[in-house]
Amino acid sequence: MTTMEPTQRTILDLIAAKGEMVLSGNKESFSYLQYRNRIWLHVVGDAMTQDTETHQVTPEQALQMLRSKVRERTGHYGPDRGEVTWPDVLSYFQAGRF
Repeated sequence: MTTMEPTQRTILDLIAAKGEMVLSGNKESFSYLQYRNRIWLHVVGDAMTQDTETHQVTPEQALQMLRSKVRERTGHYGPDRGEVTWPDVLSYFQAGRF
């Protein structure tokens, strides 16, 4: 794992303590991030059949998924121009927006 900023480490620690974070979901599909046995897992599934696929992801990939969630939830669509910073992501989750 590459060196992380303290803010990034804190974000991962918050989500790891919770155990999982829903990234997206609707009537057709869902996606969530899990932290189990010191491993990050990305689970994607079909809401109708409940079929799922699970993939191990790196902490850096987990961070990017979390940042994407915050970008979407805060109305930042399209190309990433850096509007949402790591401190913004941390503040979002510290405010209890899980």
